[in-house]
Amino acid sequence: MSTSTGRPNKRRELGEKSRGEILDAALATMSAQGYDGATVAKIASASGLPASSIYWHFGSKAGVLAAVMDRGASEFFAEYDQLFAQEAPAADPRATLEAAFAASQRAVENHPEFLRLMILLGLSGQHDEKVAAVVRETSQRGHNSLHALIASAFRGYGPDIARRVADALVDVAQANFDGAFLATQLRAGELRADLPARLAETIYRLGLPIAEA
Repeated sequence: MSTSTGRPNKRRELGEKSRGEILDAALATMSAQGYDGATVAKIASASGLPASSIYWHFGSKAGVLAAVMDRGASEFFAEYDQLFAQEAPAADPRATLEAAFAASQRAVENHPEFLRLMILLGLSGQHDEKVAAVVRETSQRGHNSLHALIASAFRGYGPDIARRVADALVDVAQANFDGAFLATQLRAGELRADLPARLAETIYRLGLPIAEA
């Protein structure tokens, strides 16, 4: 009885292990060579598993990408949320924003391949609809997170004003976030230690006139 119960569990564990190995290999390959350059054969070679295993788990290369982006986004935002919570942000907007950008910077440092892949996908032109949908959904998730952050930072002015500030500045904040990541790639991962404080000051100074209008 215990043997028959154990075998399915063992098969499931092996299946989850091979799935994770494929996703790790796909992320590394796609972030280095782009989606078009990362063929199923290259992903199979990097994972040490046959191409048939990739198709069995994901159905297609687009299916692999969807899973890579879903896992990457979940891990990135979960780590950001945890780091942001540890900062115990103060009630004033500037301190809240600085804590959030500091958490973002640390999360970026821990997940560079995922974010590099996002940039490559966004710059590489047209994809099939499944791939384009994955990129849009992942970008929107970051957009929503930043909107919630800005609204939270200015919550002391009331929910309507906080939402208005967030509506006005979320695109600016996202551009700053993306630009900061690109800077890490161009400067071999080196950034000014005071960058979170500078980004927070920028958003705070832009948001204050809106909040107090």
